[in-house]
Amino acid sequence: MTSSNRSKRLVVGDRVIEAPKTHLDHCVTKDHPQYNQISRIIRNRRIGTVSEIVVKKDSRGHAINYAMILWDEFKSPRLHHVMRLRKVEDDIASKTNAS
Repeated sequence: MTSSNRSKRLVVGDRVIEAPKTHLDHCVTKDHPQYNQISRIIRNRRIGTVSEIVVKKDSRGHAINYAMILWDEFKSPRLHHVMRLRKVEDDIASKTNAS
């Protein structure tokens, strides 16, 4: 996959969901005093709409793709790296294929 294909993965108007936060699940056990609060943060995946695609350069001059996302529960858009985002329809399709 070329870099031009990766940048076209998301377009303005797409409905997106955050990628699963699987790297934190093993850190908290059920006997932790704030287990419910922490697990709610880990398992919460926001849904929103892409309002703008932003390309920024890192310190080495490489293009890094970001998306301005207007989350359903917020009034102003937030900047997120595109690798943290999945299209809602792709996320649903992957769940149905897995089961």
